[in-house]
Amino acid sequence: MPRRRDKADETVISVTSAQPGRSEDLDSRIVRYAWMMSLRIVCFVLAVVTPSPWRWMFIVAAVFLPSIAVVLANARRTSKVTGAAVYLPPARGELGPDLDTEK
Repeated sequence: MPRRRDKADETVISVTSAQPGRSEDLDSRIVRYAWMMSLRIVCFVLAVVTPSPWRWMFIVAAVFLPSIAVVLANARRTSKVTGAAVYLPPARGELGPDLDTEK
């Protein structure tokens, strides 16, 4: 079976510059939310263990962390991957007037 010969001027489109999939984005948002909620649990534990001035700071953090976690989890990634250049097909020659009709 003969091998296909690549043309020197042939444009190759790369798929490695594609945007990440929705499932990958969803997984990263779930991980961010889980980390924030684990930090909230740590704040509750520290509020019980620490003395009074620090206790109130941990209680306030534990109260406001869920709203911050939801906002950060719903935020999509802002980094855009640059896409490949738009494919423009090579120009075709135009048909000229038919010279055989002048006979």
